Amino acid sequence: MNWRRTTHIWTACFAAGVALSPLLPGGGLIAVTSILLAFSPLTAPAAFVLAGSAAARLQSWASPTSATGEEVRLEGRVASVPVRSRERVRFLLRRPEGPLLDVSAPQAPFPLALGDQVALSARLDAPPPALNPGGRDRASQALARGVAWEARARAPPVRLARPSPLAWLEAGRDRLAAAAAALPPREAALVRAIGAGDQGEVSPADQEAFARSGLVHLLSVSGLHLAVVAFGTRRAIRWLLHRSDAVATRLDPERASAALAVPVAAAYALATGAQVPVVRSALGALVVFAAALLQREASALDALSLAALCILAADPAALSDLSFQLSFASVAGLALLTAPLRRACPIPAPAPGAGRLRRAGEWLLQAASASAAATLATAPLTAFHFRRLSLLAVPANLAGVPVGSALTVVAAAAAVAAAVSPALAAPLLLACRPLAAALLWLAEAFGSPSWSTVGLASPGAAGLAASYGLGLLALRLRGARRWACAGAAAAALLAPGPLRGLAARLRGGLEVTFLSVGQGDAAVLRLPDGSAILVDAGGDPRGRRDPGARDVLPFIRDAGVGRLAAAFLSHPHADHLLGLPAVAEALPVEALLASGRRGGEEVAAAWARLPAPRRLARGDAWERAGVRVEVLGPPPGAEELTQNEASLVLRVRYGTTAFLFPGDVEGAGVAALLERGDLSADVVKVPHHGSRTASTAPLVAAVRPRWAVVSLSRHNPFGFPHAEAVRRWQEGGAEVLRTDRGAVRFWSDGRTVRRVDPAGAIDAWALWRERSRP
Repeated sequence: MNWRRTTHIWTACFAAGVALSPLLPGGGLIAVTSILLAFSPLTAPAAFVLAGSAAARLQSWASPTSATGEEVRLEGRVASVPVRSRERVRFLLRRPEGPLLDVSAPQAPFPLALGDQVALSARLDAPPPALNPGGRDRASQALARGVAWEARARAPPVRLARPSPLAWLEAGRDRLAAAAAALPPREAALVRAIGAGDQGEVSPADQEAFARSGLVHLLSVSGLHLAVVAFGTRRAIRWLLHRSDAVATRLDPERASAALAVPVAAAYALATGAQVPVVRSALGALVVFAAALLQREASALDALSLAALCILAADPAALSDLSFQLSFASVAGLALLTAPLRRACPIPAPAPGAGRLRRAGEWLLQAASASAAATLATAPLTAFHFRRLSLLAVPANLAGVPVGSALTVVAAAAAVAAAVSPALAAPLLLACRPLAAALLWLAEAFGSPSWSTVGLASPGAAGLAASYGLGLLALRLRGARRWACAGAAAAALLAPGPLRGLAARLRGGLEVTFLSVGQGDAAVLRLPDGSAILVDAGGDPRGRRDPGARDVLPFIRDAGVGRLAAAFLSHPHADHLLGLPAVAEALPVEALLASGRRGGEEVAAAWARLPAPRRLARGDAWERAGVRVEVLGPPPGAEELTQNEASLVLRVRYGTTAFLFPGDVEGAGVAALLERGDLSADVVKVPHHGSRTASTAPLVAAVRPRWAVVSLSRHNPFGFPHAEAVRRWQEGGAEVLRTDRGAVRFWSDGRTVRRVDPAGAIDAWALWRERSRP
């Protein structure tokens, strides 16, 4: 068997063993068995499958079933390169007596580094499972990484021993940040991100522009950046050695340059955070340099396979890491698809000795083929994780990669100079400024058109596997069968959303899903005709995350919804409003309906991104597909009430069933509701996240629901839901459900309401079955 093909098979088998580890045996005995099986070529694939399973099992840790919520003192060694984000730092902590901890803490006054011995006080929590259908499952990811707890500290860590030998690298990042402060803020943030892997100051708007344009891989230090630095260093050293006849006669410039480039690649990988794409590229570069030292030939796929095998052997959990997946998929796409795509172009390659214009045209075609190859190879993963595809990624990369590569070289040189003295970096940073400005302009130019990206539902694990499997099969076929296989691979990505939408229309009925969006409200209603409406969209007043983009929009897309028939805003508080712009910018919204209140300065920027709302008042109604939304509040003269008291109160009727959405109504708003009369509903969204002042005994008696849903976050600082409020709803006959434990979903056929599995909202087969389920 060809040894290169064998390497690829070994790597694939090891990865399969890691992925299937929950279903396969693992542990020390299996590891020994796999070594014995590896001696036979016929059983070697099975050996690597078992080895992957054993490695994953040995690293995993039985995560606790519940969080303590207690603050404890922790001591241990920093086990990962710290990742900074504005005022906090995140790292893995390994304690002598136990498993890994995922720590988030305020940044220390000293440069925290891999290997530092530290102590801190932190609250321990169990990593939560996926709280929304299709959402991130932090519990499974933590289990795979061997992480038992998440620890959140309120004070910076304290160093217990001498600094780690790698502390000088972190200090160099700080010096680069200080030197880059002379640049405009946006350019400074980009130089820090590319030169030192510090993305903490890159604004969300710039991150979105890079993502929409398909240039997001340039924003963070990736394999491309390390390749530019490592191979650029080797080329420069080789050129210098060739310039001296005395040196060239004593040293082989090819081998000497490769040997000297090895520590450069390793130092750059560590200095920029040692993220998976950089480590992959560093290992690949080491394979190429080792081949040069041994005077052997090295191919891209060989280096890729060996790098993947090394990373997975050391850290099996990397298989589920997005950066690992995208990094290896893009390089595999470059190796496998670039040449076929170039051959498919009807323009022939120029003959030897052709003019400069023909050679320049061929370079453009080769670059376009490479960009298209990487885009196609990563498209299934992009759809799976981000639920969108960039339509301008190929031309954006043609223009952006040369600029990004030049910026990488200058920014890396500036980082080295700043590590010695910030003053030495000043000239290099001045050279970075026009390159950074040009890259920012390109990201905006290619990311700003509304049609630059297309949104779609996540294909799920089955669709992802089918897309890659059919795509690889298409490479082996010819003619019409190749095109049919490629079309089927594309359908595996594009069809899940429309299929779910069709299943929802055929099922009919009213579906109501209360999403888990942290300390905020968001509910998606699927109407009998398959259309959807949104009631609030969550929001984080501190601006740390956007639940509209993180939770609400992915769920809507996964459900196969392409537009919203209406979006209702109960009141303009941050935890209800700030998530709405991300949804409204990504999906057409036929009508935005609100109470007419504008809120304060903290939500002014969100209003500026939204269309003008239509004001609703008591007595108004909105109707579609047999579903009627009645406006029960605010009462007349609500201008004198507080924002909470003047919340828009909605009752959604379908047949004889009803759902009540009272926003954060309390005080005078509740009194006005009670004066109105009938408030009965099968399901109520508990007002004001379970505040005792909102869930009054008269309100509970007037609603008399079967279910009461509280929207809130874990360990919220307000103590919600208050025990008195929960007790009142329970004594009123309601089952109290909480979104901090996961999304809550109901379905009504117009006569009865039943609680259903939230995961069914993004499962076409489950949607179809719900129609006839008793």
